[in-house]
Amino acid sequence: MQNIAVLGATGSIGASTLDVIARHPSRFRVAALTANRQVDELAELCRRHRPDYACVADSSRVPRLRERLAGAGVGCKVLAGEAGLVEV
Repeated sequence: MQNIAVLGATGSIGASTLDVIARHPSRFRVAALTANRQVDELAELCRRHRPDYACVADSSRVPRLRERLAGAGVGCKVLAGEAGLVEV
């Protein structure tokens, strides 16, 4: 099984990538998801795919992302900014 980090998960290429991953669950696992600012959509993707990490480039959106993840019962590590993207 390959662990995949999807950069730009809320965009069209990210959505297509996640669709392929979802169709091949025995081959791929989502390890990390990133987005620029769309934290509501990112939180929903985290709920669906249960990654280890979620990263939002705009660090001012971290509180909202944490709130949404907690409300959905998702316990992934939240990262932010350039440092978060490097960690992913």
